[in-house]
Amino acid sequence: MPRYFFNLRTPEGFHLDIDGLVLDSLNAAIKQAHVAAELAMEMGEGRTEGCFEIEDGARLLVATVPFKSIPTQSAVTSPQFGI
Repeated sequence: MPRYFFNLRTPEGFHLDIDGLVLDSLNAAIKQAHVAAELAMEMGEGRTEGCFEIEDGARLLVATVPFKSIPTQSAVTSPQFGI
């Protein structure tokens, strides 16, 4: 089975995956990146964005999975005013 690497690019920087994962196919790797992106957005506070750059075993870029989470107005706490 092939090995895939999931490098993470965010506005804060680039994180190189040195271990990778052995998966059945490129489709399985893309699904794995989607799961990781969903977790990153759930754990992030405020705006969360980035891109998983999937490389194959030869370290060639084979897919990208971008993600972005922007808080909605309802998620922002309204200021409280006392009378």
